[in-house]
Amino acid sequence: VASIGPGIAITNNRLNCQLNIDLQYPGGFQYSILGTQFRGYAGLDDGITGLQQATYYFSGSSTQVSTSTTFKGPFSSDYEVSDSIPFTSTIFSPCGAALPLNINSQVRLTSTKASATGIMTHDSIDGKIAFQVGVQWQKCKMPVPISIW
Repeated sequence: VASIGPGIAITNNRLNCQLNIDLQYPGGFQYSILGTQFRGYAGLDDGITGLQQATYYFSGSSTQVSTSTTFKGPFSSDYEVSDSIPFTSTIFSPCGAALPLNINSQVRLTSTKASATGIMTHDSIDGKIAFQVGVQWQKCKMPVPISIW
């Protein structure tokens, strides 16, 4: 639970969850993320802003793509965020290596009013943590042999 307000340490303003997905799949294919679904709860006073953000990348790669959703207080409800990764931002797993997919998900709270309070979670009020990930597949492109005479 990320929380903010009088007497709450600034280190509690952010909650981070790092998922490492080691997907097993046949050689000759690669995959990318199409989108994800995150559920949680936000209780935000007026003046509080909540951010749900996810960053996606494959281990060993510097290429990343991020999505985010902002909630403005006053707000008090469960939420479900469906992120879609734009095709132009799609990153595919490398061909010839099954590297883990990393999803770094966070919720973060900021305030413009010193007396305002807020909380934000990654899971619904029922306590069930659910991250759904949609993937797309493509065949690896075989490199064209180069002949040197």
